[in-house]
Parts: sequence; C-alpha cells; structure tokens
Amino acid sequence: MTQLFFLRSGYVLFCAFAGILAWWLNGLLFERFQVIDGVNLIYWPHGLRVVLTILFERYAAIGLTLGAYGIAGFIWPEEALMRWIAPAVGGCSAYAAMRLLLPENKSISSRLKGLSPSVLIAIGTVSALINAGGHTMLRIVSAVEGDHGQEFAAMLLGDLLGALALLYLLKLTIGRFERG
Repeated sequence: MTQLFFLRSGYVLFCAFAGILAWWLNGLLFERFQVIDGVNLIYWPHGLRVVLTILFERYAAIGLTLGAYGIAGFIWPEEALMRWIAPAVGGCSAYAAMRLLLPENKSISSRLKGLSPSVLIAIGTVSALINAGGHTMLRIVSAVEGDHGQEFAAMLLGDLLGALALLYLLKLTIGRFERG
C-alpha cells in the first residue's frame, strides 16, 4: 500500500514538473506566436496533457493542475478567478475528454491498444474545446478585457496544432525505434 502511494505521488509530481517545463519551453520556442498572455497559436503542452493523461489518468490531471497553479500567478496576477479556476480547467481538460471518449479500462495496456489515430485526434480535439471554452468563459465571467471570440479561436487552434504536432512527433519517433 505504501509503495503504491509513493508510485502514484511520483506520477503526480512528474506530471506537475513536466507541465511546468513544457509551458516554459513553449514560451521560449513560440513566443512570437503568443496572442495574449497564456494563449499561443502553437501550444504543444496541450499534446503533452493528452499523452500524460492517457498514461497516468487522474494522477496526470492532479499533477498538471498543481503545476498549472504554479504558473497561474505569473499569467494572471490580478485576476483571482483566472488564477484559481483556470489551472483546474487546463489540468483536467484531457482527463475529461478521455473519460468521455474511452471506456474505463483497468490496465494501461488495454487502454493503449484501443488508441487509433482517430481516437487520439478526438481526445485532443475534445480536450482543446473544453480547455478553450472553459478559459473563455472564465475570462468573460472575470470581466477580463479582450476579444473573447478571437481568444477562444486562437486558444483552440493553438491547442489543436500543439497536440497534433506532439502526437505525430511521438508517432514518428516510435516508428523510427520500431524499424530500428
């Protein structure tokens, strides 16, 4: 029981650290594609959310949410609602999409066997819709100034492009190792 607790805690910490690192690297690599604070036209960390969630399920959602809380103060220092609720939206969007689209399996191997490219794209798309829609609703409720329609479209596009880029990069990498 203790070993299982430490293993799951390790998953949470790994996902939190991976989420923070991915956010930081994305900011460095794609700074010129930033539309507003927290919204990029290419946001590959969203693909990482999908991958981590498929691998670690709710432990990824917990870790990604905790990591996002570490970042939220930098992005929205003045908007309390955004700082406290947006991390949960982003951290849990891939988990919510996975629960909507995949049957609940007990083992990771059965979950991975059922992942076709179309299922991965569907999870990435639904989670991007949840993330962009949730963030946009929070911006509206928080009375954050801006063109909310344009921000929604930019965030949706960034999440989709980033998820597709990361998922296909992983697919190509795995293909190279299999051909070896």
